[in-house]
Amino acid sequence: MKSGIKTIAKPFLLLALILLQGCIKEDKFGLSGFNQIRAFEIPGQAGPTTISQDELRITIPFAEGEDVSALAPQRIEISNLARISPRAGEVQDFREPVLYTVTAEDGSEAVWEVTVRVAEPQPQLANSGFDLWYDAGGYQQPGSDAESTIWDTANPGLAIVGGANTTPEDLGNGDFAARMVSVRAPLFVRMAAATLYTGSFTDGFPNPTDPRSNIDFGTLFSGRPSAFRVAYRYLPGAEYLDGSGNPLPGGDQADLYILLERREGDQVARVGTAWYRSGDTVADWQTLEVPVKYGPLSSSDPEFEYANIRPGETWADPDARPTHITVVFSSSALGDFFTGAIGSELWVNDFELVY
Repeated sequence: MKSGIKTIAKPFLLLALILLQGCIKEDKFGLSGFNQIRAFEIPGQAGPTTISQDELRITIPFAEGEDVSALAPQRIEISNLARISPRAGEVQDFREPVLYTVTAEDGSEAVWEVTVRVAEPQPQLANSGFDLWYDAGGYQQPGSDAESTIWDTANPGLAIVGGANTTPEDLGNGDFAARMVSVRAPLFVRMAAATLYTGSFTDGFPNPTDPRSNIDFGTLFSGRPSAFRVAYRYLPGAEYLDGSGNPLPGGDQADLYILLERREGDQVARVGTAWYRSGDTVADWQTLEVPVKYGPLSSSDPEFEYANIRPGETWADPDARPTHITVVFSSSALGDFFTGAIGSELWVNDFELVY
């Protein structure tokens, strides 16, 4: 009886193994179809690589004056089991975009466009006149479209309750300004300051207790301006209150500033600072010019208390080349703490970097 059980079991065991092998090969573990580029670096690049997985585009910044006619990428990371052509280490002429083909294990191909951008000697930021605006679905945003713009606002957070507090102001003859108004936000917090900045509002539900956590500030930039210049108006609101609605001495203030930073991975080092904070009423358009201070702020600087580096950041060498610039305009300087006056209005137009 014992040997009979063994004889009967063997055919069933063999059949089970055959069926299992068939499932693994055909149904469960088929050939990979992934053909992504996850990292792409060239020695000497001036800042981090930007990779758009949706558009199959890669952009790499280089400092002004760099010769990019014969560059050999040294670090290229692609999907597992895929292959790429040309390969890392092969010299390419990046004066024009170079196409890289990534072939997945299953043979499917994706053609990636790699562009090296050499900084202009005196670079300016795109749409810094704020003449271009696009429909973001119920509200307007600065730029020609969501994919190409370097500017964002606090509008995505307010749009959840059907609002927007940064809007285009038509000045006539095709000239537009950005108008920002601190507004009441009863569903979340007492007030919402209007903010226009370089960077992007992150995906996901806004954090009402920490607005900055919803924002990735900054855009790629390698210039060293001596100042920034902007046309502006400011009308502070009448009732200056803290986050709990308690009256405060003084009045609301507007913030207009730029930060030049050198970023390497998660490390942020401040290269230069140009910050203007004021509660003065400016009813008619005025042109403001704010100098950039390179290196650490000192206690004698009027902006020392509020413009200093944040925890986890460091000061860069004053002669360092930036990799990013953060530009911020806000109708209520302490809006991060929900402090300010509802109804404070800030207009900005014709922002430019001075060299």
